[in-house]
Amino acid sequence: MSIKSNTYIHPSKRHWQHLAWSALALALLLQVFDASAQNYPRRPVTIVVPFPPGAATDSFARAAGRRMGELLGQQFIIDNRSGASGRIGTDYVARAAPDGYTLLWGSSGPLVISPVWGEGKPPYDTLRDFAPISVFAKIPFILVVHPSVPATSLRQLLAVVKSQPGKLTYASSGVGGTSHLAGELFKSMANLDLLHVPYKGTSIFATELIAGQVDMAFAGPTTTLPHLESGRMRPIAITSTVRSPLVPKIPTLHEAGVPNYEFTQWYALLAPAKVPGDILAALHGTLLKAMDDADVKKRVTIEGGSFAPGTPEQFSAFLREELDKNARMIKAAGLRRE
Repeated sequence: MSIKSNTYIHPSKRHWQHLAWSALALALLLQVFDASAQNYPRRPVTIVVPFPPGAATDSFARAAGRRMGELLGQQFIIDNRSGASGRIGTDYVARAAPDGYTLLWGSSGPLVISPVWGEGKPPYDTLRDFAPISVFAKIPFILVVHPSVPATSLRQLLAVVKSQPGKLTYASSGVGGTSHLAGELFKSMANLDLLHVPYKGTSIFATELIAGQVDMAFAGPTTTLPHLESGRMRPIAITSTVRSPLVPKIPTLHEAGVPNYEFTQWYALLAPAKVPGDILAALHGTLLKAMDDADVKKRVTIEGGSFAPGTPEQFSAFLREELDKNARMIKAAGLRRE
């Protein structure tokens, strides 16, 4: 007759054995994860541009993506998913798998303007749903006036506007666009009474400004430079914190009479939230290296921009500042969606 013997294990000992096996399993899992992250990327990476091909957003993404692909040994594919002022493509990335293979080439409109624009907010949350990597470049606006406006400096322009409250007009490419908000920030910080005249597109308001139908506008360098040379527009100031090498004689609004004014169009790389930290680090380092490429530098210069690299932490703080600034400006101006 055989007697089976069952070894008694105290419940507390079972608990510690379970924890030990769990810890071992977690360590093995992390080891596998680290190995996979070190081999990133193992297949093509998609950069979603939430606007149509052709504009600075697209051309910057293509230039940077090409060089990043060369540096990492994998193709970086540009996927233009336009619509709803950039919100469709931006939301697509917010919902993508956090594996580093779907990225967003982000910009100010869908990331820090739409989320604070009253009703009809986008389905994504800029701070919750994305992992910031780095700002790539910024493009300033140039404050230009029609030659009939009796001002050649910012101080003269401020005096003219204040002497005729509500009489002078400024054009934009549409309500809620960056050129509109640049003007609203100018009005707020300089305590001005200007009449906003929205148009459906930059080329239209540029034509109207040249014709003298409006008095002034905030427009990008590629729009204004040909007309500055011909004298059909007169430059007053630039909206970045430092002068542009493209137009070094034009002062900033900050130095010319509106302290601390800054409003630029900016372009940046982001990933879905919860992408592993070492993958984000690899993307960050590679993007910064791409900025040293001659072709990438040329593309940014052509658009009148300048590089604005930083750490993910700096980018995260910048997003918070931009959201707060735009929310306050939109509320103060009483702006509503059309």
